[in-house]
Amino acid sequence: MSGSPIVVLDIGTAKVLCMVGEMQPDDQLKILGMGSSPCRGLRRSSIIDMPKVVEAISAAVAEAGRSAGLKITGAYMGVAGESVSVHTSRSTVAISGTSTPIDDSDVQRGLAATEQALPAGNSILLHRFIQSYAVDGEYVQNPLWLHGNKLEIETLSILASRQACTTLQRAAEEAGVEIAGFIHETVAASTALISPDEREMGIALLDIGAGTSDLAIFRGQLRHLAEIPFGGDDLTKDLSVVLNMSPREAEQLKQQHGYVCSRAEKADQNITFNTTAGRPHTISQHQLKEIIEARQQEIFEFVRQELDLNRYGQKLAAGLILTGGGAMLENIAQLGEEILGIPVRVGSAHEFCATEGLGDPQYATAVGLIRFALDEEHQETSLTPAPQSGKKFLDKLARIFSFM
Repeated sequence: MSGSPIVVLDIGTAKVLCMVGEMQPDDQLKILGMGSSPCRGLRRSSIIDMPKVVEAISAAVAEAGRSAGLKITGAYMGVAGESVSVHTSRSTVAISGTSTPIDDSDVQRGLAATEQALPAGNSILLHRFIQSYAVDGEYVQNPLWLHGNKLEIETLSILASRQACTTLQRAAEEAGVEIAGFIHETVAASTALISPDEREMGIALLDIGAGTSDLAIFRGQLRHLAEIPFGGDDLTKDLSVVLNMSPREAEQLKQQHGYVCSRAEKADQNITFNTTAGRPHTISQHQLKEIIEARQQEIFEFVRQELDLNRYGQKLAAGLILTGGGAMLENIAQLGEEILGIPVRVGSAHEFCATEGLGDPQYATAVGLIRFALDEEHQETSLTPAPQSGKKFLDKLARIFSFM
């Protein structure tokens, strides 16, 4: 796939990001162009104001097209949030005769059976991850060429609301962009942030967005996915309410002065701002830290509950990676380690992205979306085209863009 540019859309609660990239011969991703536009037309990943979303997509795509020298007419889109659900399903298929080894047709029959076991309803299959194989009750890593009477397969499937995807697709089409397919954002980000060795060791990824946060757990393969109903906007709202200031000024205060965990050199420093009544007010850095830290602690407590509930608390040798705009909060990894008791670091896509400045957490999802679309090694996942499209995931590459 080297040399074939890919366009992606990351539709977030706070902004829309459009990115154009291509893979270099050295397996480094080169970003050809990028555009970003503020967006307040979504709430917790669901569209609540279509015109605002269309306007944001149009602006982001136009900017990305100008910087890349392309006229963008299509893209792959990331999805996450409340519209996504995760389901585990199992199937058992009989093998015709012990003298005949298991072949790919047997595996495909088993996978088809697991898909039939998924909940019926208004949803589409985004990705499918094989969790385990068993031949005659014995777990195996690969069932091909083995002999047995019975093949069992367990899969983890990520589904998305068809209505939500169709609404997002319609917003993009109103902006002049055809959607070729959907990819789960946290799964995509993992391809840009997690190495194969870390996946085998056991690792979790927390994508802290503006409206919600998403947690993914890996041990060799994706094992668990969960949504946490808090994000960066909740920190901003806390500051706005407690300090009686506008949301815009609260966001600026968070970005310029926000941090967590004690820092003696900052604690006694004062910050002056105007309240909504226009009166000047002064607080210490320590007071600001206490407000921000309370909400961030709550997010990490949700993470700990998910790890404990699924018995992964002591199985993540590689720890936790933080990504998303919320991961740029100063000392956030230190706070995570104190609460979770495992190694925590802020993820960087610099290892996979050759373009300087775009390895930061806020760009990890978009970088991952491009890598995921280009990665031919995801043979165990099924990549879903946009609703009512019968074409394979990469069939539309030739129509994704046209050169100016």
